[in-house]
Amino acid sequence: MAPEYQIREVTLRRQPTAVMRGEMPPDQLSRWLPGCYSKVASYLNAAGVPMVGPPFARFTFLADVVAVEAGFPCAEEVPGDGEVEPSVLPAGPAVITTHVGRYEDLADAHQAVHAWLASRSLVEARPHWEVYFTDPAAEPDPRRWRTDVVAPYRAA
Repeated sequence: MAPEYQIREVTLRRQPTAVMRGEMPPDQLSRWLPGCYSKVASYLNAAGVPMVGPPFARFTFLADVVAVEAGFPCAEEVPGDGEVEPSVLPAGPAVITTHVGRYEDLADAHQAVHAWLASRSLVEARPHWEVYFTDPAAEPDPRRWRTDVVAPYRAA
């Protein structure tokens, strides 16, 4: 049985980010993301730019691959270095729900967000993103992993 998800409406503010981008089959994400976060964190540390939140990944699902933009929100816009690039998380209306548990079960949180939006004649203004509050290397028990699903939206 899928867990109950609380959906929160928020108004996001524009947030500068430092990211890496890639396209890959979905089953490669779990291998790509840790290295990505390490490289982006090293870049920000060397540039003296503070991270202002946990890591995130923004997804666009294509035919057989997913385009992903992953990194950290940061205190200011960054120039990038070719591998790490500047980006932004958009301003505007969004909904957020929190998932506690395995990443493999995040589809339940996404389904809850889509159902909530549909029940109000709203649609996701893609791409959505996930915010990872728990480092699996520091917390090996996936039952304690906390992830927010963030979905900007617009009228249908």
